Amino acid sequence: MEQHVPDGILGMTEPELYGYLNDLLHEEAQEAADESGKTVEEELQTAGFAAAGAASTYAIKLIMANNAFLTRQLLDLGVLDAEDQDAG
Repeated sequence: MEQHVPDGILGMTEPELYGYLNDLLHEEAQEAADESGKTVEEELQTAGFAAAGAASTYAIKLIMANNAFLTRQLLDLGVLDAEDQDAG
């Protein structure tokens, strides 16, 4: 069964992944702020959250590479329609 992938690649786009990461970091920072009495912004500026954000950028690059690899495999297998992807 052929399927069309609207953005030309499987999975979330890079901006969507970064947006989701931002949401996750803010949720965790809110929990930390509730416990510490600091603001969310103060928590986000701590070394721990800075490290988590920096490390996550590498993970996002890996996810994007994997999404492209999986998309290519599915195109090669004929599961996805390359013409539909180019038109999007």
